[in-house]
Amino acid sequence: MASLDLQEIKQKTTKNVLFLSFRNIGIQAVSTIGFFILTILLGTGEVGLFAIVAESVGILGYFSDIGLAGALIQKKDEVKKTDLQTTFVIQQILVVVSLIVISIIFSNIRFSKSYGSKETLIFISLCYSFFIASLKTIPSVMLERKLNFKLISTIDIIENISFYLVAVIFAFLGFGAYSYAIATFVRSTLGIIIIYRFSPWPIGFSFSKSSAKSLFKYGIPYQLNSLISMAKDKFSNIFVAGLLGRENFGILSWAQKGPRIPLSFMDAIMKVTFPTFSRLQDNPEYLKKSLEKSIYFIALFVFPASAGIALVAPSLIYVIPKYTKWLPAIIPLYFYSLNIAIASITSPLTNAFNAVGKITLTTKFMVMWTALTWILYPYFTIKYGFIGTSIATLLVGLSSVVVWIVAKKIFDINILKIIIYPLIGSILMILLVLAFQSLSLNPILTMIGTLIVGLISYALFTFIFSRQQINWFWQQLACFLPKKQK
Repeated sequence: MASLDLQEIKQKTTKNVLFLSFRNIGIQAVSTIGFFILTILLGTGEVGLFAIVAESVGILGYFSDIGLAGALIQKKDEVKKTDLQTTFVIQQILVVVSLIVISIIFSNIRFSKSYGSKETLIFISLCYSFFIASLKTIPSVMLERKLNFKLISTIDIIENISFYLVAVIFAFLGFGAYSYAIATFVRSTLGIIIIYRFSPWPIGFSFSKSSAKSLFKYGIPYQLNSLISMAKDKFSNIFVAGLLGRENFGILSWAQKGPRIPLSFMDAIMKVTFPTFSRLQDNPEYLKKSLEKSIYFIALFVFPASAGIALVAPSLIYVIPKYTKWLPAIIPLYFYSLNIAIASITSPLTNAFNAVGKITLTTKFMVMWTALTWILYPYFTIKYGFIGTSIATLLVGLSSVVVWIVAKKIFDINILKIIIYPLIGSILMILLVLAFQSLSLNPILTMIGTLIVGLISYALFTFIFSRQQINWFWQQLACFLPKKQK
């Protein structure tokens, strides 16, 4: 690969990661505020209901393109019109079949469980969202191949703002769980209109056997990992929901929401690095450096953020009126926070494996995690309830050490060496915050003090021991600042 191409990829990657990170912070701010307002206005059962239906319909996404979108992104050569239209035809056939199947299943469940209009409308809205999302696949692929994540991110922001704004307004007006359905319709409609306005493509229903064969060669193994992931995550969550019931599953959903906030930074990097790593397959040295830098900055932000959320959550519950109903979610939140920290390091590695074509390796890991999930989740959930589910989640996450070992052999990277300073800094921050919290001040002062002590302690540690990396980061930020006129 020419040095000019490498430099161009480097500049685009850095700018897109930074841009998406800032945008994702905005998205997370909106979604977090919106979610917690909803959890004030709605009961644990209503939150649990939406989570259960969302997980059920979310399964459809794994059957929507059998990995063809990933194959289009990963493809080294230029994507042709026949590739796009062939993918579109196959995807829409799968989408229609999936909708028919899940509608039949839901109808049977609806009568056996005596579901009413509330559950039915939420189901219909999520099916509509799934169908609309399938229509957005090709425009999104085209933008990702061009590394144009600014538009994708802007659409995400508009969708999230519209969803939570509409949901909160209707929940405040007393619509209850119906608020979720109305907001889902609005979000999906806005998203499809905007992406086709700015990223049109020659829609058509043509089919090329050679194109399909080429895409399936990568897409089928890629989608196999997604299907295994579905069995690990979606099916296991639905099974757990059946064991726990709406109320307890709602508590579990609340416990998962906070720890997932820091993943917005990781998602920004993951979104950019897959197509970037795919283009760097023939330059292993630069690929290694890019992977190391990605992991380091993920750890730098995710580790302290996960720890901070776990430390602030108890005070937050006591500060907000009528919020103590979520107090049982605190202990699961601790386990989910630890698991997110582990996942934030593991996900970039499996992302890199996929990007360089080692799909079968990722499949083996997914099989391992799925087996552990279905062994540990039922046992711990039945024995310890929703707390047991969170414990099982952490135990499955700890098995990711195997991935780190394999990454050392393939990419020649030392995970512990990369993350050591963010890890030590986060542990130091936790110890200092716990010492402060032992003063037993009122909840508001405790929450404010926790934030101040945590931020200052981690910032000082990072400035002292990671100054070189921080200087590099500030240099990259400079590309966003307006240049001075001479």
